[in-house]
Amino acid sequence: MTSPPLTTREYAYFHVTGPGTHEEVTALLGLRPSEAWNVGDTNLRNGRMRSSMSWRMNSGLDDTSPLAEHIAALLHRLQPKASDLRQLWVEHDLTLQCVGYFPPSGHGMHFDREQVRKAAQLGLALDLDFYYVDDHEHEI
Repeated sequence: MTSPPLTTREYAYFHVTGPGTHEEVTALLGLRPSEAWNVGDTNLRNGRMRSSMSWRMNSGLDDTSPLAEHIAALLHRLQPKASDLRQLWVEHDLTLQCVGYFPPSGHGMHFDREQVRKAAQLGLALDLDFYYVDDHEHEI
């Protein structure tokens, strides 16, 4: 009996790191984070203290949606905040974090000129984390 094909999972989120608190980022952007913590907060997964501030906003899409749709949704939400993001990028790292779990046959990502232009105008770095899943027992 043949196993079903491995499911492709992909998603993206906007990530801010740097000085200050996540509450300051929330106040400046006027957006609610999907996940956030400050230096010294306890990491509930391992009980250790956080060493950096982190503010993350998910795309709002399910992880079965194509990565390009996640990116488009994030750029659309961030575009009206361009001037606020310019204030942040002076001291903070702003990243469009892209993640994918794919079958071992491989996968690539294409950013069209408009996506690259919009990301650059918003001061976003691009980080691509792609993982190849070679069995059905892999926990994601």
